[in-house]
Amino acid sequence: MIGGSVCNEQISASLIFAEGQQLTYENKEALWEIFEAIGETWQNTIYNSNNQRSSWFEMLKAKTENAPNYTGEYVNAIYVLNELYAEYGKKESFKKLFFESGVDNSAPPTTRLAHCKVFVINEFIRMQITAGGFKSWGDANGGEQAKNYHGFLGGTRYNRTPRVRAFDDDPVHSKK
Repeated sequence: MIGGSVCNEQISASLIFAEGQQLTYENKEALWEIFEAIGETWQNTIYNSNNQRSSWFEMLKAKTENAPNYTGEYVNAIYVLNELYAEYGKKESFKKLFFESGVDNSAPPTTRLAHCKVFVINEFIRMQITAGGFKSWGDANGGEQAKNYHGFLGGTRYNRTPRVRAFDDDPVHSKK
Protein backbone atom coordinates (compact mmCIF):
# COMPACT_ATOMS: atom_id res chain seq x y z
CA MET A 1 0.00 0.00 0.00
CA ILE A 2 1.25 3.47 -0.81
CA GLY A 3 1.05 6.54 1.41
CA GLY A 4 1.34 7.19 5.09
CA SER A 5 -0.96 7.62 8.08
CA VAL A 6 -3.74 9.49 6.22
CA CYS A 7 -3.86 7.07 3.27
CA ASN A 8 -3.83 3.98 5.44
CA GLU A 9 -6.27 5.14 8.12
CA GLN A 10 -9.01 2.54 8.54
CA ILE A 11 -12.55 3.83 7.92
CA SER A 12 -15.98 2.37 7.16
CA ALA A 13 -16.55 0.98 3.67
CA SER A 14 -19.72 3.09 3.27
CA LEU A 15 -19.69 6.57 1.73
CA ILE A 16 -18.05 9.25 3.87
CA PHE A 17 -20.85 11.36 5.34
CA ALA A 18 -20.79 15.03 4.29
CA GLU A 19 -24.41 16.22 4.10
CA GLY A 20 -24.57 20.01 4.19
CA GLN A 21 -20.90 20.40 3.24
CA GLN A 22 -20.07 21.99 -0.12
CA LEU A 23 -16.94 21.92 -2.24
CA THR A 24 -14.98 25.16 -2.36
CA TYR A 25 -13.43 26.60 -5.50
CA GLU A 26 -10.04 25.32 -4.27
CA ASN A 27 -11.51 21.82 -3.75
CA LYS A 28 -12.84 21.76 -7.31
CA GLU A 29 -9.50 22.89 -8.73
CA ALA A 30 -7.67 20.19 -6.76
CA LEU A 31 -10.10 17.57 -8.10
CA TRP A 32 -9.69 18.96 -11.63
CA GLU A 33 -5.94 18.23 -11.35
CA ILE A 34 -6.84 14.55 -10.92
CA PHE A 35 -9.04 14.60 -14.00
CA GLU A 36 -6.36 16.34 -16.06
CA ALA A 37 -3.74 13.85 -14.86
CA ILE A 38 -5.84 10.97 -16.23
CA GLY A 39 -5.71 12.38 -19.77
CA GLU A 40 -2.06 13.32 -19.41
CA THR A 41 -1.11 9.87 -18.14
CA TRP A 42 -2.83 8.01 -21.00
CA GLN A 43 -2.13 10.82 -23.50
CA ASN A 44 -5.65 10.37 -24.84
CA THR A 45 -7.20 13.82 -24.73
CA ILE A 46 -6.87 17.03 -26.61
CA TYR A 47 -6.59 20.52 -25.08
CA ASN A 48 -5.37 19.08 -21.76
CA SER A 49 -8.92 17.77 -21.05
CA ASN A 50 -10.34 21.32 -21.10
CA ASN A 51 -12.83 20.29 -23.79
CA GLN A 52 -14.40 18.03 -21.12
CA ARG A 53 -14.36 20.55 -18.28
CA SER A 54 -18.01 21.63 -18.51
CA SER A 55 -19.21 18.00 -18.59
CA TRP A 56 -16.95 17.21 -15.65
CA PHE A 57 -18.39 20.15 -13.66
CA GLU A 58 -21.91 18.90 -14.43
CA MET A 59 -20.98 15.47 -13.08
CA LEU A 60 -19.40 17.01 -9.97
CA LYS A 61 -22.50 19.13 -9.38
CA ALA A 62 -24.80 16.12 -9.75
CA LYS A 63 -22.64 14.01 -7.41
CA THR A 64 -22.57 16.69 -4.69
CA GLU A 65 -26.12 18.05 -4.85
CA ASN A 66 -28.05 14.78 -5.04
CA ALA A 67 -28.16 11.63 -2.96
CA PRO A 68 -25.88 9.84 -2.49
CA ASN A 69 -23.69 12.86 -1.82
CA TYR A 70 -20.01 12.35 -2.75
CA THR A 71 -18.68 15.56 -1.16
CA GLY A 72 -17.03 13.63 1.69
CA GLU A 73 -15.34 11.31 -0.81
CA TYR A 74 -14.02 14.25 -2.82
CA VAL A 75 -12.63 16.01 0.25
CA ASN A 76 -11.07 12.73 1.40
CA ALA A 77 -9.38 12.35 -2.02
CA ILE A 78 -7.82 15.79 -1.58
CA TYR A 79 -6.41 14.78 1.84
CA VAL A 80 -5.02 11.57 0.35
CA LEU A 81 -3.46 13.43 -2.58
CA ASN A 82 -1.89 16.04 -0.32
CA GLU A 83 -0.16 13.27 1.63
CA LEU A 84 0.98 11.55 -1.58
CA TYR A 85 2.24 14.86 -3.03
CA ALA A 86 4.34 15.44 0.10
CA GLU A 87 5.80 11.92 -0.13
CA TYR A 88 6.28 11.46 -3.89
CA GLY A 89 5.68 14.78 -5.69
CA LYS A 90 2.68 15.40 -7.99
CA LYS A 91 3.60 13.44 -11.11
CA GLU A 92 4.83 10.37 -9.24
CA SER A 93 1.77 10.52 -6.93
CA PHE A 94 -0.58 10.11 -9.89
CA LYS A 95 1.50 7.25 -11.29
CA LYS A 96 1.37 5.47 -7.94
CA LEU A 97 -2.33 6.18 -7.46
CA PHE A 98 -3.33 5.03 -10.96
CA PHE A 99 -1.05 1.99 -11.29
CA GLU A 100 0.59 1.03 -7.98
CA SER A 101 -1.94 1.82 -5.24
CA GLY A 102 -2.32 -1.76 -4.07
CA VAL A 103 -6.08 -1.20 -3.79
CA ASP A 104 -8.29 -4.15 -4.72
CA ASN A 105 -11.15 -2.56 -6.66
CA SER A 106 -13.40 -5.56 -6.01
CA ALA A 107 -13.00 -5.44 -2.20
CA PRO A 108 -14.87 -3.04 0.09
CA PRO A 109 -12.82 0.16 0.51
CA THR A 110 -11.77 0.29 4.16
CA THR A 111 -8.94 2.85 4.05
CA ARG A 112 -8.87 6.49 2.98
CA LEU A 113 -6.66 5.52 0.03
CA ALA A 114 -9.12 2.81 -1.06
CA HIS A 115 -12.03 5.29 -0.84
CA CYS A 116 -10.06 7.73 -2.98
CA LYS A 117 -9.30 5.08 -5.60
CA VAL A 118 -12.75 3.42 -5.73
CA PHE A 119 -15.08 6.41 -5.33
CA VAL A 120 -13.07 9.18 -7.00
CA ILE A 121 -10.21 8.01 -9.25
CA ASN A 122 -12.10 5.13 -10.87
CA GLU A 123 -15.19 7.32 -11.31
CA PHE A 124 -13.16 10.07 -12.95
CA ILE A 125 -11.54 7.54 -15.29
CA ARG A 126 -14.96 6.22 -16.32
CA MET A 127 -16.24 9.76 -16.85
CA GLN A 128 -13.16 10.73 -18.87
CA ILE A 129 -13.60 7.81 -21.25
CA THR A 130 -17.37 8.18 -21.49
CA ALA A 131 -17.16 11.91 -22.20
CA GLY A 132 -14.78 11.42 -25.11
CA GLY A 133 -11.45 10.18 -23.85
CA PHE A 134 -9.33 8.41 -26.45
CA LYS A 135 -10.19 11.04 -29.08
CA SER A 136 -6.47 11.75 -29.31
CA TRP A 137 -3.81 9.10 -29.49
CA GLY A 138 -0.72 10.39 -27.69
CA ASP A 139 2.72 11.19 -29.00
CA ALA A 140 3.01 8.15 -31.28
CA ASN A 141 0.57 9.76 -33.72
CA GLY A 142 1.45 13.36 -32.99
CA GLY A 143 -1.72 13.81 -30.94
CA GLU A 144 -3.83 13.11 -34.01
CA GLN A 145 -7.53 13.39 -33.35
CA ALA A 146 -9.55 10.23 -33.92
CA LYS A 147 -12.15 10.11 -36.69
CA ASN A 148 -15.72 8.83 -36.26
CA TYR A 149 -15.31 8.34 -32.52
CA HIS A 150 -17.26 10.41 -30.05
CA GLY A 151 -17.06 8.39 -26.84
CA PHE A 152 -19.48 5.77 -25.62
CA LEU A 153 -22.33 8.27 -25.58
CA GLY A 154 -22.36 8.46 -29.38
CA GLY A 155 -21.32 12.08 -29.66
CA THR A 156 -21.23 15.37 -27.83
CA ARG A 157 -24.36 17.11 -26.73
CA TYR A 158 -23.55 19.83 -29.28
CA ASN A 159 -23.78 17.51 -32.34
CA ARG A 160 -21.25 19.51 -34.35
CA THR A 161 -20.18 16.49 -36.37
CA PRO A 162 -22.48 13.96 -38.02
CA ARG A 163 -22.80 10.44 -36.68
CA VAL A 164 -21.10 7.60 -38.55
CA ARG A 165 -24.44 6.42 -39.91
CA ALA A 166 -28.05 7.29 -39.25
CA PHE A 167 -30.42 4.91 -37.49
CA ASP A 168 -32.80 3.05 -39.80
CA ASP A 169 -35.98 2.16 -37.92
CA ASP A 170 -37.30 0.00 -40.79
CA PRO A 171 -34.50 -2.42 -41.73
CA VAL A 172 -36.85 -4.59 -43.87
CA HIS A 173 -37.65 -1.80 -46.32
CA SER A 174 -34.36 0.08 -46.09
CA LYS A 175 -32.46 1.03 -49.20
CA LYS A 176 -29.33 -1.00 -49.72
